Amino acid sequence: MNDRTALALRKLKDADGNYLWNHANDTILGKQVIISEYMPDIKVGTKPIAFGDFAYYWIVGRKPVSVRTLLEKFVVYDQIGYLAFEFLDGKPVRKEAIKVIQMADAKE
Repeated sequence: MNDRTALALRKLKDADGNYLWNHANDTILGKQVIISEYMPDIKVGTKPIAFGDFAYYWIVGRKPVSVRTLLEKFVVYDQIGYLAFEFLDGKPVRKEAIKVIQMADAKE
């Protein structure tokens, strides 16, 4: 989840008036919370929260890192530039290990 979603969740309480978010160690229901700026904001139709065991999400290097030297662009400044590429891919290897929460309209 991103910062805006985390801020909204920090305010939620259970039926007894206890916060769901444990402010002492940043956990929800005993699970660690990780903030990512790449997750969408909490709005109707978005999927702002992913929950599960991310040990089952594998990231694979599809192509080794390649580095190129760029001389012509930096010759005026008597410098050498470097350009590096790395191609990665990732996917869950157990679909049931990670769930994504989709926000629905309150009327539904």
